[in-house]
Amino acid sequence: MILRVIAIYTSAFLLGGIGLFFASRKQPAHVRRARLVKFVTYFCIVNSVLFAALAGHWIFTTMVAFIVVLGARELFRVVIAAAGGSRIKTIAISLGYLLVGASAVAFAWFSASETAIFVFLIVCSFDGFSQVTGQLLGKHQLAAAISPGKTIEGSLGGLLFAIGMAYALRALIETPVFPTVLASCFIVVAAITGDLLASLVKRKSGVKDFSNLLPGHGGILDRFDSFLFAAAACFAVGLAGQTLMRNMNLPR
Repeated sequence: MILRVIAIYTSAFLLGGIGLFFASRKQPAHVRRARLVKFVTYFCIVNSVLFAALAGHWIFTTMVAFIVVLGARELFRVVIAAAGGSRIKTIAISLGYLLVGASAVAFAWFSASETAIFVFLIVCSFDGFSQVTGQLLGKHQLAAAISPGKTIEGSLGGLLFAIGMAYALRALIETPVFPTVLASCFIVVAAITGDLLASLVKRKSGVKDFSNLLPGHGGILDRFDSFLFAAAACFAVGLAGQTLMRNMNLPR
């Protein structure tokens, strides 16, 4: 199964690389170079997270916790500016991030490796192909006031590829096709919500990226905001489902 997963996401990267080539061939040299650096960095990031997930709960949870801590450091550097001097807004943003971060760490610890890989690759598929599709076909902005670079066409393209990835990986979570598609749609909605919230904070604080730690991507939160929010959402839904079944005395 591991080899199949590697083959699937490697094929997805190959397809994304082809799309990136056609989207960039008429762009200036510096734009093509920047997109290539971003693509290669993304490939390395995806492999690092996947190998951590395969290595076991301790390693994967440690990696997610490390991402959360670095993200907190980036966020708290701009959160005061984003809040416009309001202590209430500062506290609200900080508590919101801590809740999301803690839930994402809990997701990493309590989820099976297969579930973690499934969620992560759905988010990656949406993130990657929404950018490629947007560069190829994007004409209508999705949220101009928050993130001008995102387009409706790109988001729809990313959603379709995310559903395709979910279908290809459905054996990981051992569910029928329809529930798998619903799960992928839920993950995508959570991912784009997290991305837009992070973009809103950046827009309010007047910064383009949270940091310049990752070549072509910006900071840790610039790369992992969608995954952290999706992981937190999946943990919350799973916890709610278990609580409901326990209260109704239903088998898990």
